[in-house]
Amino acid sequence: MPEQLRAVVVGAGWAGEGHTKALQWCGVEVVAICARRPDVVRQVADRLGVAEASADWRETIERLEPDIVSLATPGGLRLDVVEAAAGRGCHILCDKPLAPDAATAERVYRAAEAAGVKHAYAATHRYGPQVAWLAELVREGAVGRVREIVGTFRTNLPALIPWSWALNAWDGGGWLNNGFTHHLGIMAAVSGGEPLRAMGRVDVRHSRAPVLPDIHDFRQAMASGRALTPEAARDLEWRDYEADLGFAALVDYSSPSGVVPATVVLGPGTPPSGEVNGWRVYGEEGTLQTEAGPPPAVSRHRAGAEPEPLPIPQRLLDDVPQVGDNVQNWWCALARDFVADVRGEPHRPYLTFRDGWRYQVAIDAVRAGTWRELPG
Repeated sequence: MPEQLRAVVVGAGWAGEGHTKALQWCGVEVVAICARRPDVVRQVADRLGVAEASADWRETIERLEPDIVSLATPGGLRLDVVEAAAGRGCHILCDKPLAPDAATAERVYRAAEAAGVKHAYAATHRYGPQVAWLAELVREGAVGRVREIVGTFRTNLPALIPWSWALNAWDGGGWLNNGFTHHLGIMAAVSGGEPLRAMGRVDVRHSRAPVLPDIHDFRQAMASGRALTPEAARDLEWRDYEADLGFAALVDYSSPSGVVPATVVLGPGTPPSGEVNGWRVYGEEGTLQTEAGPPPAVSRHRAGAEPEPLPIPQRLLDDVPQVGDNVQNWWCALARDFVADVRGEPHRPYLTFRDGWRYQVAIDAVRAGTWRELPG
C-alpha cells in the first residue's frame, strides 16, 4: 500500500466536488477529475486544487493507475467505469444510485466483487447524528421492542423545474433513486438489520421541462433564486422527462428482535400542525420521533405524558466531520470509513455495492407495485 493514496474522480458536478473534497479531507491525493465538458472540468479542478482535468476518463484511469476511483456521474453511467476501474484493481467509491435498475446494479456489484476490490456506496444520510442517536436509543430499548418504523417527507417543488438528468429515472434521477436510497440506509441503521422485501406505489410524471443552458442540476437553479416563470421559459428549449416525484414504500427489515415493518412516504404537501417531516419509531413502550431541523432533534413520546426531548449527545455531533454543509460532512464520514478500509486500518462498517444492488431491487419493487424478496 503506497504511503499516500491517489484517486481519480469521474464526474464534475455537485457530487464530483463533494467526493473530491471528502477524499482530500481524508488525506487522499486527487490526481484528476474527469467529465465530458473540458471547460467545466477545468474550472472545477482549478477550484479544488486538482492538477489534471480530463474529458477522457478511461485513458486517465489507465495512464494514472490510481488506487481509488470515485464515481460521481449520473446513475445511468456506472457500469463501464466500474468494470474498467475494477479490472485495473482500483477500489471504488460510488454515489447513489448504483444503477438505474436492479439488473444493471447486480452487474456493477458482481464486477467489483470479482475483481476483489473494496467498494463503497454513498447513500450517506445514515451518517446524520440524529440517525446515530436514534439507532443507539433503539439498541438500548428506549421504547421497548420496535413494532414499526415510519418516515414521512412532504415537499413542494416549483411549478416549473429546469430540465436535468435528475428528472429522468433512467439516468438515475427521480426521488426513489435519490431519496429512497438514503431512507433504506437510515432504516437499516435504526433497525439494526437490513431490508428483506419491499413493495409500494410510485407517482411517475411524464412531462416536459425547459432547458437552462448554464445549469447542470436543477438544485443549482433552485439555490440561485432564478425562479422560472412561463414567460421566461416560453422561448427556451423544452425536453421530455420521466421521473418519480413521489412514492409510498413498504419494507420489511430484519432486526435483533424479529421482522420490523417500515413505511416511507414522500410526496407533495405541507405537513399539518403537529406533524413533522422525519422518522417515527413505534415501540411497545413509546415512540421515538426525529425532526430534520435545523438543528436536528429527537424526542420520546409516551401515552399520557408530555413529549420528552432527548438531546443528541455531543460525542455523536463531534463524530461527524465539519467540512461544509450536512451533505458534504456525510460524504466525508463515508470516505473516512472507506479510506481506512483501503489502508487496512480499523474502520466502522459502511454500505457497499451489495447494498446498492439490493436497494435497486427494492426500488424496482416499488415501481412494480408488488412484493419482491431482496437477494441475500
